[in-house]
Amino acid sequence: MEAQLNACGVILAGGKSSRMGVNKALLDFEGEPLVQRLARRFQRWFAQVVVVTNTPDVYAFLDLPMTADRVPGLGPLGGLEAGLTASRFDHAFFCACDMPFVNEALVRHLAALAPGHDIVVPQLDGEFEPMHAIYSRSLLPRIQAHLESRRLRLTSIFDGALLRAVTEAEIRQFGDPEQLFFNCNTPAEFEQAKIWRREP
Repeated sequence: MEAQLNACGVILAGGKSSRMGVNKALLDFEGEPLVQRLARRFQRWFAQVVVVTNTPDVYAFLDLPMTADRVPGLGPLGGLEAGLTASRFDHAFFCACDMPFVNEALVRHLAALAPGHDIVVPQLDGEFEPMHAIYSRSLLPRIQAHLESRRLRLTSIFDGALLRAVTEAEIRQFGDPEQLFFNCNTPAEFEQAKIWRREP
């Protein structure tokens, strides 16, 4: 087993799951909740794991440190602030709780690129994957300024940051990007994830 990364693995479990109709983090995937699947893997990969949630009672079964948004209701950027504040390390990998196919080798590749960068983020067809990316604690003042002025789009902090975009060619070394970054927002998407898992 490879050594744990000197970084924090942050699980974002603050979404409203409005399109799913139930809390997607708790959907059973191969015998365990999606969030537990991610937590179990993160505990192998990272020296620190934190869950960002404003409903800690729901995730107490994970037996992991939890942190809440300083100001609830400000979306992923608020979760980014909470996770980076809780991180003991300079860099943290952030991932949405509903992504069942997060790839360890790809995560390690992103982590290896982190030194000297504020953000390491996959980019496909000109679009970033900000919920599967590494962020530096050095971004906290910028994040806080954006929260205060209600510039809440997560990628709004990208401008002027030391950013390393990870190209599709790099990503394809680790698998099909459609699966690697797949998240389960709707019942149909969750069924698709189960079909992919059953295929040889």
